[in-house]
Amino acid sequence: MKKVFTLAIVFVAMFAFVQQSTALTYNVTVPAGTKACYIAGDMNGWSPTATSMTKVDETHYTIDLPNALETHGYKYLSGPDWKYVEKDENGNELAANRTWTANDVVVRWNSVFVPDERDVTIDVLVPLEVKVLYLVGSFNGWASPSENSKMSYVSQNVDGKIFTITVHSNDAKNMEFKFCAGPAWSYEQSDPSTNFVFGTTENTTAVVVNSFKAIFDPEKTGTINITATVPTGTAKVWIMGDFLGWNWDNKVEGTKNIDGTFSFSIPMVMSIEYRLYNNPDWDHPEVGEVDPTKDLPNRTAVYPADANISITVWRWKQTTGIDYVQINNKVYSVDGVLTVENVNSRVEVFDFSGRLVQQKNITGTFKSNVLNTGLYILRVDGKTAKVMVN
Repeated sequence: MKKVFTLAIVFVAMFAFVQQSTALTYNVTVPAGTKACYIAGDMNGWSPTATSMTKVDETHYTIDLPNALETHGYKYLSGPDWKYVEKDENGNELAANRTWTANDVVVRWNSVFVPDERDVTIDVLVPLEVKVLYLVGSFNGWASPSENSKMSYVSQNVDGKIFTITVHSNDAKNMEFKFCAGPAWSYEQSDPSTNFVFGTTENTTAVVVNSFKAIFDPEKTGTINITATVPTGTAKVWIMGDFLGWNWDNKVEGTKNIDGTFSFSIPMVMSIEYRLYNNPDWDHPEVGEVDPTKDLPNRTAVYPADANISITVWRWKQTTGIDYVQINNKVYSVDGVLTVENVNSRVEVFDFSGRLVQQKNITGTFKSNVLNTGLYILRVDGKTAKVMVN
């Protein structure tokens, strides 16, 4: 019994060690005068508010992220909003997203965040036709309208309806926000079309919205069914749209039919904007029949007129995640390590399903992490090829 108990402790300890060892530690040196530091990237859905780093001293911050991968792209911010994003030494956008290194350096912020953390209350007067109302804004990284940001009805008079909500903000005075008269971006305010700014040291403000792009009515919703004819050989199709918050965490995969078409059912909607993709990311949308390099505008559908519709996808921007061309670099592998010589700027390694395995900005010779034996897709300085790793 003692031996079994001892082994159990060993296994628990090993499990804890494995979990801990999968965490990546991000360390960054920041400009003097920085009050806070946030990290936003693939590991947290590019949310500027989600991940606040721990202050080490006046110019150093750190954080351990258990689910982060070395291939994840990211940027630093001096505060919980994209207006605080890092810039290069000339004040321009970074040439590319960062990928993990042991120590990063931020040379400049677009703007320096000064913390102003408090609860604030927003009251708004809207037209009488509004049934439900949501607040969206920088307080939660401009997340899509949801139950968490649904406002409470207060009262109404001849001028309209009044709704209210109290939210917590780390940057209250500078907090930007707007309203949606329904649970999707397609219902956002149209007058005014610009964002509101809280703009006061008081804890309450009141504003007026005169109109919305559309007004949601729960009694007029239904299911929109879409049947898509797609290019021959398409294995899978995903739909993305405003009803999903344009957020890949909410992705919906289509059902493949016997005839090769794909079906989607979108319940409880009045109207939607959407596009189809052959891989669940922004790089694989449907494109036009004539110009495959040109993205199409979003499709739209309105219930009940479009309750059952059929559409045609002419082609995909990328068929497998990669357009194959010839690369001139010397490429070879030894013991699972892929080596690429004479790199000018960037290397990306994908597995054969199109999943990004590793990427790095580099000039000179690139050496990959140890890879499993098999075929991979290699992109070097924008050109790609199939390679075998031994």
